[in-house]
Amino acid sequence: MEAPHVEECDRVDPDVSGRPSFMETRMTGRDRPGALRQGDGAPRMDWIRQFYEHLPDAVFFITERHRISACNRAAVALFGYEEDELLGQRIDFVWYPTPDVTLKGRWADRGVVRAGVAITRSGVQFPTALTIIREQDDKGHFSAVIFEDFRTERETLQHVQELQHELARLARIVALGEMTSTLAHELAQPLASIAAYAQGCGRLVKKHRHGHGEELCEALSEITQHALWAGKIVQNIREFAKRGADERKIEAMHALIHEATAFALAGSQRKGFCADFQLEAQRDVVLANRVQIVQVLTNLVRNAVEATDGIAQPHITIRTRTDDFSRLVVDVSDNGCGIAVDIEEALFRPFVTSKPRGLGMGLALSKRIIEAHGGRISARNRMESGSILSFSLPLVETTTNGERPHDPSR
Repeated sequence: MEAPHVEECDRVDPDVSGRPSFMETRMTGRDRPGALRQGDGAPRMDWIRQFYEHLPDAVFFITERHRISACNRAAVALFGYEEDELLGQRIDFVWYPTPDVTLKGRWADRGVVRAGVAITRSGVQFPTALTIIREQDDKGHFSAVIFEDFRTERETLQHVQELQHELARLARIVALGEMTSTLAHELAQPLASIAAYAQGCGRLVKKHRHGHGEELCEALSEITQHALWAGKIVQNIREFAKRGADERKIEAMHALIHEATAFALAGSQRKGFCADFQLEAQRDVVLANRVQIVQVLTNLVRNAVEATDGIAQPHITIRTRTDDFSRLVVDVSDNGCGIAVDIEEALFRPFVTSKPRGLGMGLALSKRIIEAHGGRISARNRMESGSILSFSLPLVETTTNGERPHDPSR
């Protein structure tokens, strides 16, 4: 059975294809040295053998009967056979085509290229581009078959991809290192709430062993919610370290605001404290990671509450609105002491804080989360007193099934 790829290429005549002979582009007639016959069917012009002998790629000469008549040293080295073992064999002795694969080698402009797999004497297989170049000597037409080993390109590409994945993983590890302080900061609130409610339960049990079942159940419910929330924060960071990607869904911002405010104000019983909700945005649907956005809102509300320490009538306002760029804007304002001038420009940098016991990580993390969601975050002082922390997120029209998300606050 004849090798189909060789038969097809042997019927390509140089005159029909419009290409000159490969060797004719290299030497004129008077430059060509005398012929030295290599064997039956082999090229009779020694200069052809000399040229191909020194190529770094494996080269076989194929007769019109589709048999190997000669090869260069690179072919012997590549396939592991002695030259005598290759002579007289068809090309499919060391190679088979892969029609569904396309490879473009260095010799593509000089002949017909076929993608395939080479097989060495030891059984190793690797991708190759086989280029068949038509030549002619005084005996007639023959083909020079050049193999290009694509293992290096494939292995290099694979190595580059592995390095890219490793760099991405290292980048996440570095970011995770920065988030170590953030983790302590974020867990402080739910854990403090858990401790406060647990202590309250203990006091109720000691003081009144009977008659406080409803209060105990409420306190235990709060403990459970805050413990679960702390677990979600840890899980979110674990997922970030593992995959780098976060799960985003269609969310109603107004519902997230009420949820975050409940967490931020849990256990707060300051006299005269007032929280005002002005959720005026007609559209509040965003694509977001729920845990992360609730973290941001909790941070902003908590900062606003802490900024009103020492104020006779502490007051915070949470307002929503839409801007001219189809973005939802959330403003958290307070009537506290405002933002100190010396830290105003660096407010969102890690470890920048005006709190005596603060870590300075809450706003830095909030900035990273909002910007990762395609939004912006900013801070400014109010004209009268206090400050406003704002962030914006792109609005989306509906959920994937065409329905608006359920907002339990409505």
